[in-house]
Amino acid sequence: MLTLNNVLDLEWPDTPTWSSCGSFLATTVHEDDGKELLIGRPGKEPWRVRPADEHVAEFTWSPAEPQLVCTTEDGLTTLIDPREQSVSEIARTPDGDTSLTWSHDGARLAFYRDGEPRTRSLTDGVERAFDVPERGPFLGGERAFAWREDGLLAYRFTDCETKCVGVINTENGDLVWRTRPDASSHSPFWLGDGRLCYERRREYGTVREIIAVDVDDPRTETVFFQEVDEETGALSRGSPRFSPDGTLLAAALPVDGYEHIHVINVTSGERTQLTEGAFEDKGLADSAPRWIDDSRLVFASNRQDTGQRQLYTVTLDGTTEPLVETPGTNVEPRPSPDSDHVAYIHASRDRSPEIRVHELESESSSAEPAEPATQTDTQLTHSSVHEWPEPPIEPERVTFESGELTIESYLLDPRQSESVPDDATDLPGVVYVHGGPMRQIRDGFHPSRSYGLAYAYQQYLATKGYVSLFVNYRGGIGYGRAFRGAIGGDRGRVEMDDIARAADYLRALEYTSDSVGQWGLSYGGYAALQLPGTHPGTFDVTVNIAGLADTANYHEWATETKFPDISSAATTVMGHPLENPDRWDDASPVTHMDRYETPLYSFHGTADRYVNVEQQDIVVNTLLDLDVEFEAEYYPGEGHVFSKRSTWRRTFEKIEAAFDEHL
Repeated sequence: MLTLNNVLDLEWPDTPTWSSCGSFLATTVHEDDGKELLIGRPGKEPWRVRPADEHVAEFTWSPAEPQLVCTTEDGLTTLIDPREQSVSEIARTPDGDTSLTWSHDGARLAFYRDGEPRTRSLTDGVERAFDVPERGPFLGGERAFAWREDGLLAYRFTDCETKCVGVINTENGDLVWRTRPDASSHSPFWLGDGRLCYERRREYGTVREIIAVDVDDPRTETVFFQEVDEETGALSRGSPRFSPDGTLLAAALPVDGYEHIHVINVTSGERTQLTEGAFEDKGLADSAPRWIDDSRLVFASNRQDTGQRQLYTVTLDGTTEPLVETPGTNVEPRPSPDSDHVAYIHASRDRSPEIRVHELESESSSAEPAEPATQTDTQLTHSSVHEWPEPPIEPERVTFESGELTIESYLLDPRQSESVPDDATDLPGVVYVHGGPMRQIRDGFHPSRSYGLAYAYQQYLATKGYVSLFVNYRGGIGYGRAFRGAIGGDRGRVEMDDIARAADYLRALEYTSDSVGQWGLSYGGYAALQLPGTHPGTFDVTVNIAGLADTANYHEWATETKFPDISSAATTVMGHPLENPDRWDDASPVTHMDRYETPLYSFHGTADRYVNVEQQDIVVNTLLDLDVEFEAEYYPGEGHVFSKRSTWRRTFEKIEAAFDEHL
């Protein structure tokens, strides 16, 4: 039988990155209480690094040498050389340096310290601070800084309660250009012709644009791409990537209703769609295709199976070929600088996430290429699921109708476990609800730690006799733009119907009882708070981890600390809280708590940057005045997805105890 140690012992690697020479791969791996750095060569045992025995915060490779800078959660910045396995201290500050970005020649670093943009020379250690607007409180985009070869530095800052992009002359310290504050701008990078490219969202999230501008002549602004949707808001995400020769941009865009690969000529502005079909050429919500060379891109797609992702290449004439067809989820492809290999994250029914490396066939090679499905890829990390005392249960894809939509879910049948009799009946059920909502549960382990850990825990519960159902409710990725936008202005209602139908599906199985529980993190926690009030009696117990209780309270907090109001589509689809309070109230669980008939368990970290901990205060204060059974725990210093092993152990033990008592 599985134990919680089996669940908590799994490692969760992040996206791999190559050194400039292509000899080394690096990634961070979450261990018991934080991250450590792994550096190695494909197929060989990696070097595990924790500078000064501190957990890693971020790292970035030098563009000139096979060495990297790495920061820790305790404020240490180090220079790490894997050739000599050496670690050298660069700086230590109370709150640490963030968003470290190398200059093209590898001589300088740009970074934030206490929100202030700075640079540091790696040659003599001289630092320079700039008297310009500071970073501000909002969460960052994919890139915070971007160097131009002549020393101009693009960076993100906050002004007039929105995200802006500016350009600093690092020689004299002047702010020579900036975006206007009537839109939210982020993720800057320089094109080969010297223009600055960045993303812009405006009109309360209904407009998304990819912009290029000559900072010496701002009147030359070019809109490469524009997505406009006044009903649901612009839903696409993922910063474009420019080709090695700097002539093309590539992005996954939902122009025809599905996320497909497009390239944009940066000179003419002409956009060409390279892939098409009723599937999505995107691995994760923020993913973008990656250039192998000037004429080939690699991307993840669910064209074979909606709940999986395989890797493909596409040329500029639209010729698409499979690259990695291994069953499961294969995402975040990263081609090596020499275009000989692609590193990626693999997860499947019997493998938690691991870093693999696929060798690319040389265009000049006369050898017969290996079949993508049979070629054995080397690895940097290895899943430990094979060490479990019994193999994981294979999920079964099931569907059910909810309103006008067909909802896809994945079922874990405990009778397939070695710990539960084959003829067992009257088994309780548990519905797991993912966050987002712009996420998707996969056919097997999810590549991210938050959902992969939940999947592992559901495997553990299955060995205890719980029938598990992972529901991909409307609003998630993987099923096209119409499905993702189907929540619209009915947030808190229609997607809750989907989750309620999942409970009905479990109860209708011949081997289940009438007892069904539900749990989830973030939006899944929101569901755990909303459903007992809008659909009372549907679940016998619900468990909320870091969910919303009051949408108006959250919106006010989030638009001050998380994202600008001008980029948020919430006011588009639901109206402003002051102008349409009834709609916001209906979407708020606190409004419906007087209808609760079943117990609630609630957990929240006090350092959550994605959902304010005040949401749990609202839950506690409201339920204290009602005759409702509930428990709530606060975890000091924990974020949105808990970091410490001890926190997850306590939470999982509490969830299991709640299900044992009420199901």
